[in-house]
Amino acid sequence: MIRLAFYIGAGRVDDRVIRWVTRSPFSHVELVAPDGRAISSSGRDGGVRWADIDFRSGRWTLVAVPWAPADTLERIAEHLGARYDFAGLLGAQVVNLRRGDPRRWFCSEICAHALGMASPSRYAPGDLYTATMERNAIFELDRSRAGKPPEESRGLG
Repeated sequence: MIRLAFYIGAGRVDDRVIRWVTRSPFSHVELVAPDGRAISSSGRDGGVRWADIDFRSGRWTLVAVPWAPADTLERIAEHLGARYDFAGLLGAQVVNLRRGDPRRWFCSEICAHALGMASPSRYAPGDLYTATMERNAIFELDRSRAGKPPEESRGLG
C-alpha cells in the first residue's frame, strides 16, 4: 500500500521556517512505495529522487493512502530528475500564486500530483496531511457502506 511520510523532526532552519509559514507541524513529505523506498522532491537533494529513509526514527508521521490510484508511482517517477521548485514553493505558500511549473516540484506538490489531486501546488505538507486524512475517512465510510442498499447506507432502513 502507498503511504505518505510527513516529517516532524526538528530539522534545520528551513524546516522551522516552512512550519511557521504554513502553520503546520510538518515541513516535508515523502511518498512511500510498498517496498519501503521513498520518492519525493527534496530541496536538500536538488529535486525529484528515490531515497532510502529510516521512517522508524520518530521524526515521521506515516499515513496509509488506501485510495491511491494504481498509477501513483508512475505519475511521480516520470518526473525523476526534475529540479526542486524553490520559487514555486514561495509563490504557492507565501504569496498564494498557486501556479506550478511542470519542470520543477516541491515535495507536497509532487506527492499531491502523484495521488491525482487537483491543483497540487496549493498543498503544503500540512494541507496534504489534512486532505489525506479527510479522504481516508471518506474512503473508509464508502467501504463500510459498500454492498448495502442505498436506504440502509443512509440510515433510512
